[in-house]
Amino acid sequence: MPRFSVVINGVEVVREWGWDRVFEVKEELKRLGFRWDGASWRGKTRDVGVLARLRELLGLTDEEYMRIFSTLVHDSSGGVVAVMGQLPEELKEHVLSSDGNIHLVSLSGFLRRFVAKDAGVARAASFEEFVEMGVERLRGLLRGVQVLGDLDTALRSAREFVLASDRLRELFERRRSWRAAVVGPNYARLNFLASGLLRRLAEFRLKYNVVTREGELEQRDLKLVAVAQEGGTYVVRFPVFVRSRVVELLRGLGYVVAEEGREYPRVAYKRQFTLFPFQAEAVENWVAHGMRGSVVIPTGGGKTFIGLEAMYRAGVSALVLVVTRELALQWVERIRKFLGVSPGMLGGGERDVRDVTVAIYNSAVKYLDELVGRFGLVVFDEAHHVPAETFKEVALGLDSPYRLALSATPEREDRNEHLIYEAVGPPVYRASYRSMVEAGLVVPVEHYRIYVKMSNEEAATYGSLPSDNAIVLRNVAAKSTRKIPVAVRIVTREVALGSKVLVFTQFIDQAEELYKRLREAGVAAELITSEEGNREVALRRFGVGASRAVVTTTVLDEGVDVPDAEVAVIVSGTGSKRQMIQRVGRVVRATPGKRAARVYEIVTRGTIEEALSEARHFDEVVEEAVCRRVTESDLESLLGKAAPLTAWLKRD
Repeated sequence: MPRFSVVINGVEVVREWGWDRVFEVKEELKRLGFRWDGASWRGKTRDVGVLARLRELLGLTDEEYMRIFSTLVHDSSGGVVAVMGQLPEELKEHVLSSDGNIHLVSLSGFLRRFVAKDAGVARAASFEEFVEMGVERLRGLLRGVQVLGDLDTALRSAREFVLASDRLRELFERRRSWRAAVVGPNYARLNFLASGLLRRLAEFRLKYNVVTREGELEQRDLKLVAVAQEGGTYVVRFPVFVRSRVVELLRGLGYVVAEEGREYPRVAYKRQFTLFPFQAEAVENWVAHGMRGSVVIPTGGGKTFIGLEAMYRAGVSALVLVVTRELALQWVERIRKFLGVSPGMLGGGERDVRDVTVAIYNSAVKYLDELVGRFGLVVFDEAHHVPAETFKEVALGLDSPYRLALSATPEREDRNEHLIYEAVGPPVYRASYRSMVEAGLVVPVEHYRIYVKMSNEEAATYGSLPSDNAIVLRNVAAKSTRKIPVAVRIVTREVALGSKVLVFTQFIDQAEELYKRLREAGVAAELITSEEGNREVALRRFGVGASRAVVTTTVLDEGVDVPDAEVAVIVSGTGSKRQMIQRVGRVVRATPGKRAARVYEIVTRGTIEEALSEARHFDEVVEEAVCRRVTESDLESLLGKAAPLTAWLKRD
C-alpha cells in the first residue's frame, strides 16, 4: 500500500492506505487548506474544531492528537491558552475554538475588551495600572481550572500587545477625563450624571424638629444635596459634613475623583493660658477625631478656654458663633487677651469680619455669603440652645472643615441633638463634675426642694383643666401664689447672712411681683427681664455688692456673663432639665472661701410640677452634697440652720 504522509503544525502523521482512501482524504485536506510539497500534505491550524475534524479524518490516536494539540499553545506567545473543563462565563466570548470540553482561549482578546470597557476606569491611576487590573482579573478567572500552555507567557504576551496599542491608551485617557469629578469642600463638578446618581443623592436627607406655635414638635425632612447644570457641567452642592459620603458615592459609581482643597489663612495665635488636665484631654480628643466634634462641659468648666485652645491648635482663620451680644464681647476680650489676636465682630451693631471673627448666630445667617470660604475653623458656642432653623442655616452653609461645638448640656428641648452631631460631629468628650471640683473651678451643690400648696381657688382651677394639656397645667402650677412669700423668706434670710442670690422665674409678672415684695422687705434687689433695659447696670451693681439679689426670667438662663452668687432660688421654669442645669450653673463657680452652692427649688405640691422636678433632677450633671425635700412648715427650721451653715461654707 502507498505511504500517505500528513504534516499538521509540524507534526507528521503517516498512514498506509489504499488509493481510494488516499484520494478521499486528500480532497478533504485541500478543503482544509493543506498543500502537497512533493512528499507530504502540509498545513497549519489553530482551530480546535479543525483539529477535531482531522482527528476523525485521519483516525488520530490519542498520542498523535495531543502532540498536535500541544502545538496550538506551544509557547503561548500569541496570548493563547487552552482550557479544559467548565469555562468561566467571562471567557466564553474569547474562545477561538472548542472540541468538547477543550477550549482555545485568546487572553489578548479578553484583555483588549477589558481595557476598552468603561467600567473600572476610575479605579486606575494610569493606563498601565488599568491593564494590570485586567491581567489580575484573568488570573482570577483561570484560577481553579486546568490550563494547557504557559499561562505566564500568554499573559505577558497579552499585556505587551495591549500596552503597545496607542488607540487603547488614548481611549483610556478620554474616558478618565470624561469621568473626572472635581470635588471641593462643599461642591463637586461633573461632566455627566451617572445612572443612579440622582436617586442616591436624593437619599442624603436629615430629619429635624421645629417647635410650632402651639409648643408641639413638628418633624421636617431636609434635603442636603442640590444638583444644577452650569454651562456644560453639572454642579453638586452639599454641606461640608457629608463630603466624605459624596466622594465615596462618586467613586462607587465610577467617577475619577480629584479632590480640590481650599487654603485658609494661617493665624499666628500666641497662647497665654494653661489648661486644666480635663480641658486638655477634651481638646486632644477633638484633635484625634479630625478636629470635628462636640465637647460637653458643665457650666463653670471653662469651655471658652477649650475653644481658645482649639483655635490655637488649628492655627487657621476661625469663626466663633455665640447666642448673645454679651457673650460675643466676652469672647472678643478673651481672644485678644489670651491668644494675642484682635478679632472682628459681626452682630450687636458691628460688621467687622476678619480672619478671626466672633459672630452672633442670627447675624451669621444674615451675612452668610461674607463668611463662606473664609474660615478653616468654626466654634459653635452653646450650640445645643440655638433654634434649629438658625443652626441649620449657618451649619449647613459654612464650608469650614474643622468644627467644634461647646455646650454645658447636650440635650435639646426640640430633640435635635442629632442635628448638631451630624453637622459638627458627635460628642468626643464629656467632662465630669468631679474633675471640675478637683480643678477648683466649681463647688458641690446643696439642693433643697421646698413644697408649697395651692390655694383652694387655684386647686379648683387646676383640677378643671384637661389632663392632657401639660403646658397649661405647668403654667398654673408654676404661678401658685404661695411661691411668692416662700421665695421672699428664703431670699431675705440668705441676704441677711451675707449671700448673693439669683432668683429665677418663667413669667415677667411673677418676677415683677417678687421684686416688688423683696424691695418692700428691705432687700437691695435688681429686676432683669426682657422688658428691662438696664441689664448691664443692674449686673454691675450686683457684681460689686451694691445689690444682693437679682430677680430675673429666662433672659439670664444662658448667653450672659452673670457675676458670682452663692444661692439660686428657682421659683418657676419650663420644667426642662437643660434649663435647670443652666440656672444651677450660675451659682456653682468656685470663689475664695466658697465650699458649696445652695439651690432652693420651690415646687407646688400635688401638681405636674412634682413630676417635672423629678425629671429635671440634675444629680447626674452636678455633684450634690445635700438633696432634701422640705415642706413649707419645715422651712423656718431649715432657714434657722442656715446661719451656722453659711458661716461654715464661707470659712477660709
